[in-house]
Amino acid sequence: MRHFRIFRVFPLLIVTLVTLSSRAQAQTAAMPQLKITYGAGLNYETYIEGSMELTDTDGTVTALPAIFKTRGATARKFTGKPSLNMKLRDADGNEYDTPLLGLRKSSTFILDAMAIDRINMRNRVCFDIWNDFSRLPYETEFDSRNGTEGRFVELFINDRYKGIYCLSDKINRKLLDLKKPQADEKTGEVTIRGLLYKNGTNDLGNQNTAGYFNDYTVYVARYHDAWELHEPEEYASEEVWAPLAELYSGSNSSSYDFVKKHFWLENLADYTIHIMALCISDNWGAKNRYFSIQNISKDDERSRFVLTPWDLDSSLGGNYNGDYYGGRYKTWAMGDITKNPPTPLGACMGNPEFKALLKRRWLEGRLGAFSVESVKKRMTDYANLFIESGAWQRTIDAYNSNDYIVKDLMEEVRMIGEWYEARFAEMDQYFNVTEADYAEVEAVAPEQPREQQIYTLQGVRVKAVTAPGLYIVDGKKIMVK
Repeated sequence: MRHFRIFRVFPLLIVTLVTLSSRAQAQTAAMPQLKITYGAGLNYETYIEGSMELTDTDGTVTALPAIFKTRGATARKFTGKPSLNMKLRDADGNEYDTPLLGLRKSSTFILDAMAIDRINMRNRVCFDIWNDFSRLPYETEFDSRNGTEGRFVELFINDRYKGIYCLSDKINRKLLDLKKPQADEKTGEVTIRGLLYKNGTNDLGNQNTAGYFNDYTVYVARYHDAWELHEPEEYASEEVWAPLAELYSGSNSSSYDFVKKHFWLENLADYTIHIMALCISDNWGAKNRYFSIQNISKDDERSRFVLTPWDLDSSLGGNYNGDYYGGRYKTWAMGDITKNPPTPLGACMGNPEFKALLKRRWLEGRLGAFSVESVKKRMTDYANLFIESGAWQRTIDAYNSNDYIVKDLMEEVRMIGEWYEARFAEMDQYFNVTEADYAEVEAVAPEQPREQQIYTLQGVRVKAVTAPGLYIVDGKKIMVK
């Protein structure tokens, strides 16, 4: 007997449950199908009304009103395959939270077109690696996760097939457990607590970042080096911008002692290793990163900054304009990466303590999330999902060109795997890795047991095995009878 998730039904809200008649039918629906509709006027600035209907691989259908707008800087240029922000609504137009495809419960999701990435997976693979390698330095409801999770779907827009997309959650207050502003019950005075800034949203110019802090009421979102205030948007003020302004004041950004006091060094080291190992070329400058503070009202570790990466598709030999494929890949030399690093890393890269921490984190990561076997397997597993579901061929047929995709996905993944083998060797050479290093790391920092990572063959993460079938458990295929 099949079990279905139960959804609350609102007036005019369509929620249908469909039972598949055979195992063969279920196997042909190996990727979820998402159909969205909206009228004319799709744009970047404002949301337009529409609807969504998501059919999961078990036949469950979730249908809701939704609003949409385009997202991204470079991504917006690919109008044939647009990336979108999607916000779910109920029949009355109110925000409606639900855990689509097992993602965390939310009303806001991203539909990532991955238009510049001809294997349609780099951003997801790199976030998967980041989530396995690095965690927030404090506990949260979401296992201290410091990056997005996503599920691949086949997308239809206004009944037109648009190919493979990644449905993912967003970096926001709830994920990072940033504390909401708190109002005094008697005086109404508001105490600002959690903060979230986003660095660099467009490539329209190179403006002086620090100059924007002179006008604390402006919500800056137009320039490459600009900062957006994401939390708390409604309380833009000198107080809210003060931590960032202090970082960029005087010699603070170049002071290792200042950075060590106001940031988590291991978080900075993890971010650096992630950039270096995966050659994430569009995230090292003042762009594609979040700074957050859990609670600035506390005079303790909760008032430190945390870095969170964003938009990781210019990675694994790929480039921001999608030109690098077919055996031609971008390799960013280690020495070039460590030159002129962005704030706050400029204060750290030459410090002996931080350099030792970088090496230790690489030694730990190369045995796990960054191992050649692990990285290759992630790509191959997603490629198998795309091909075996038929979604890859349907996407090829839909676009009939190499604009958004390569014809031979497995060959492309194989070549990227070879590229990563060489990159892995460069990392070892850069950190002068020796056999003695392994023994030292294992003795000082033995690997800690982690919760099992269990996925269905369709790439959907589950808490536990509840039915017979094939599952991916900690990266290995397991048959449950």
